[in-house]
Amino acid sequence: MKRIVRNTLATVTGVVAVSTLAAAPAQAQTVSGGSCGAGYYQQDAYPLGDHAGATGSGVLFLYYNKSTGKNCAILRRDAEFIITDGMGITLRASNGAVDSDGQRAYEQYAGPVYVNARGACVKVDGFVTGVWSGSFAAGTQRGDSGWVHCG
Repeated sequence: MKRIVRNTLATVTGVVAVSTLAAAPAQAQTVSGGSCGAGYYQQDAYPLGDHAGATGSGVLFLYYNKSTGKNCAILRRDAEFIITDGMGITLRASNGAVDSDGQRAYEQYAGPVYVNARGACVKVDGFVTGVWSGSFAAGTQRGDSGWVHCG
């Protein structure tokens, strides 16, 4: 009986430890700014799409650093969406600040772009041009956040 309890306890402990390790990278990526730098925390994520809604071709991520008052944005493409003619991202603040990164050479992600927006609203927009894996119909997918996080 003691052996069964000991083995069960060891198995449960191992499963909990592995589950904790597996969950940590995903949570860290969601919470911290990653490519934006230290002190940035994710505020929102906006999928790219068209009038019919989200396509999944890419996602705009918006981050904020409370101590500096700066916003940061990054556009990441979906792994199944093959970039044929680049991608780009623009971050604007209602106070007039703008940062854009629309290089056609990007194939994995665009950005980071930064604006100082303490006391202002921000708007992030982006595009990816390419095709879905196995498809021949190339196109450009766009998306934006609208004016958000005012204050």
